[in-house]
Amino acid sequence: MKKTLMSAAVLAATMSNVEAGTLDFLDDWNKSNFYMGLLLSNTDIAGETGIGLDMGTLNATFGYSFPKGIGLEVRAGIGSDQPDSMFQEPVTSYGAAMFRYHYTWPNNLMVYAAAGASVRTHSDAVEANNTQGGAAFAFGLNLFGSDRTAVNLEYLYMGGESELKSVGIGIQRYFGKF
Repeated sequence: MKKTLMSAAVLAATMSNVEAGTLDFLDDWNKSNFYMGLLLSNTDIAGETGIGLDMGTLNATFGYSFPKGIGLEVRAGIGSDQPDSMFQEPVTSYGAAMFRYHYTWPNNLMVYAAAGASVRTHSDAVEANNTQGGAAFAFGLNLFGSDRTAVNLEYLYMGGESELKSVGIGIQRYFGKF
């Protein structure tokens, strides 16, 4: 667990120093509309047999906000019930593509909802098919401490043969003003 928290701290520190000039190769897109995030979560996988698996997950998000609060994001995550095996032998790994809508209040508070599709790969610890797909939904709250960095609270649901439900806290970094 210590390695996971140290990795999260290093990534958060790195994200706070990234500037919009880093993405100069994307000339047609407004670089200030990109965002990325890192989330640590407590996750539950419910199998068909009713046996659940409680674990910790690490989720990375990369997205682009279009005008009027609409966005598109991709995310990837890994999870394990043992902190030492998070990166070596994860219990689950997943990817998702989602459309996102957010609303921001002037006092630096943002709420968002996202919906899309996900694909998950499980190890033998989960009593389900090794690979499965399903709908994905996320609901979150961003509390901005600066113009570009926010503390992120999120609930994530991924359907399918074995549901994945996750509640987490993390950080999101916006390349421009949100």
